[in-house]
Amino acid sequence: MARTRPIYVPALRLKQGEYRGLQRLAPDVADKIVPRLVVPPPKERDPEKHRLLTKDEIVHETGRRIADHWKMRDAFLDVRFLFPEFGEAECAEWLPRMFDVARKAHAQPIPILSLEDAIGPRMAAFRLALATDGATRVAIRVESGEIDSELAGRLASAMSRLGVTPEECAILADFSDADFSDALAVANIAQAALEDLQGIGRWRHVIFQGTNYPESNPAEADGNAIIPRNEWLAWKEAIKLDGTSPEHLIFGDYGADCAKFEFRKNSGGIPIRHYRYTTSDSWLVVRGSAAGQAEAVMRGVCERILSSGKFAGRSFSSADDYIFKTAKGRDGPGNGSTWREINTTHHITQVVRDIGGIKGMTFTETTFVDPTDQLSII
Repeated sequence: MARTRPIYVPALRLKQGEYRGLQRLAPDVADKIVPRLVVPPPKERDPEKHRLLTKDEIVHETGRRIADHWKMRDAFLDVRFLFPEFGEAECAEWLPRMFDVARKAHAQPIPILSLEDAIGPRMAAFRLALATDGATRVAIRVESGEIDSELAGRLASAMSRLGVTPEECAILADFSDADFSDALAVANIAQAALEDLQGIGRWRHVIFQGTNYPESNPAEADGNAIIPRNEWLAWKEAIKLDGTSPEHLIFGDYGADCAKFEFRKNSGGIPIRHYRYTTSDSWLVVRGSAAGQAEAVMRGVCERILSSGKFAGRSFSSADDYIFKTAKGRDGPGNGSTWREINTTHHITQVVRDIGGIKGMTFTETTFVDPTDQLSII
């Protein structure tokens, strides 16, 4: 499959809801993104095997799942949460093997490492895991607080040790710790960071990544909440300040989620019945009751999305069709993993279409019909 330059990089947990959400995407939307997939640590209960995975299983299952749900497409792979339990000393063995297994299964993972990784003992393992088939061989994650006068020297040292050039590197400017309450202030900081990074090298990509989504559910039971997507507003302001092509600064966020990666040993809790419905400038969080049958509760949640005035229409994406059919009692109710999947597919579709609108791109509308409609046509 031909590689195209991405216009969007969502950071997603490599959990069932997210990777199934990727698989749901329409091809013309999927073509425009490179996801950043964060691998959960061994203490995270696996939803498919219903138990904790062993170290060897994580190495193999990670590659298999990326290939099964994102075959022959580039993906940035973030393995930083594996080091505490997999071991620093052994990383030269397990880390390259994970990438090798993925590539043999026809996945196209690109390693993400921090500046600390690139100049520390993990570097040798990452060097063995560099992508060899494609223009981007590695992504270096730079936290917003690391963009200072010493950054040029640290990046030069990192690239020298890895044996790569700026043209082969993506820089991920991570604003996960930034306060997005003032979108314009963040835009100015992002633009200054872009100028600093462009002054250091001709990078393959520079990706701005952050989110204004809160760490706890903002909606009360049976209530709605609207959260402004200030990371999106900040990016749009930053590319206006630049005055040049928005290709210089690729937009990234954390999907329909916060920037805090929280992994629990047991997933026995009851998931909150809700959807996080992305609009052109906000999230509409529609939450149902914890009591009652899930079918009735989630049907009510979806009915409220349809009547909100924010619903994009069932032809917008397969996720929107699912919401529509759940509201009409023809599908659903799903479970926590399903709701995450639907959030992921709709969110990515919304973001790609919005960025595409800035760039003059067009996308295909899909007509979804119900089985009864199909029978009536025959």
